[in-house]
Amino acid sequence: MNELIIYKNELKNSNPARYKFIGIVSRMLLSKELFNKNEEIIDFLKYVIRTEYKEYVMASRTLIVARTVRLIEELSDKDYLDCKKRLYKYIDSKIINPNKKNIFDGWL
Repeated sequence: MNELIIYKNELKNSNPARYKFIGIVSRMLLSKELFNKNEEIIDFLKYVIRTEYKEYVMASRTLIVARTVRLIEELSDKDYLDCKKRLYKYIDSKIINPNKKNIFDGWL
C-alpha cells in the first residue's frame, strides 16, 4: 500500500506523461494486494477508465492490462486528463493513514 502514496504523488502533476499513467495502472491491475480477485478489477475499470471487458478478458490479468494500455493510448488528451483525475481520486480513497490509531486497538 505504500506504493499508492508514490502513485498519488506522481499523479499530482497537472499533466503527467502517459507512460507514467500506464505504468501506474498496470502495476495496480497486476497487484494481488490491491485486487485479490479479478472480479474486484471490474469496479476499478468502470470508475477510472469507464470501460467494461468481456468475461474471457476478465479471466486473465495480463489480457486486462494489455487491453487497458491500448485503450489509454487511444484516449484523447481531454479524456486522458479526466481518467487521471479519477485515478487520483480512486487512489486517494484507498490510502489508509498508517499513523492514525483506532481507539479500540487496545481492546483486542
